[in-house]
Amino acid sequence: MLSRPARWLVACGLWLPLAALAAGSIPLAVAPVIVKMDMATEFAAVEVNNRGEQATGIEVEILRVRWVEGREQYEPTTDFVVSPPAFRLAASKGRMVRFRYTAPRQDTEGFYRLFIRQLPEEIPGNQISMVFNLGVPVFVAPTASRPQLVIAGPSGTKGQAALRNTGNVTLNLLQLEGQNCPEGSQKLLTRLSPDQQLALKASLSQCATGVQTDRGLIPLTAAARP
Repeated sequence: MLSRPARWLVACGLWLPLAALAAGSIPLAVAPVIVKMDMATEFAAVEVNNRGEQATGIEVEILRVRWVEGREQYEPTTDFVVSPPAFRLAASKGRMVRFRYTAPRQDTEGFYRLFIRQLPEEIPGNQISMVFNLGVPVFVAPTASRPQLVIAGPSGTKGQAALRNTGNVTLNLLQLEGQNCPEGSQKLLTRLSPDQQLALKASLSQCATGVQTDRGLIPLTAAARP
């Protein structure tokens, strides 16, 4: 079940992709737009800037992300302590939001979103106050990282191959490498979380040998060959 801020995002249609954070089209800016906490990292922070012309109220909350049928579902969590959880930000000013991971590390990477929620302001004359919510991905490294990808042959009515993340960390997929692939190397440019899969052309299951990722080249194992 979606939490209150997650339901609010869906209802208002204001969940913003990462590209929007850097597009300069909204009054709030957050940096960095992705937070990765390795095994040596317990604390992290983001800077929130108000680029608007009026002061605004801000609420901050971190929610755990679960994948359900290929979609993000948000759950409350006590894995973090956030400071400050709410504050008021003057126009053209910024403030650091700090958070600490307090839970034990798990065997699989933890995926969360840090929601920066702008609060609606009372405006005279019954005018509508547009507000924004930003969801920054937060990745918490597992006790030991095991990146792994497998490719399965065509299946289903569409006859597509599937590239699946069978490891325990999220991977940024850059390019699919292969031998004698008719299409040559294939740009992917997407992110794949553990247990998630990406549909590919059926022919790629016969020639793909590895994937270039943010963690380097990951070979496709013999067990992954159809």
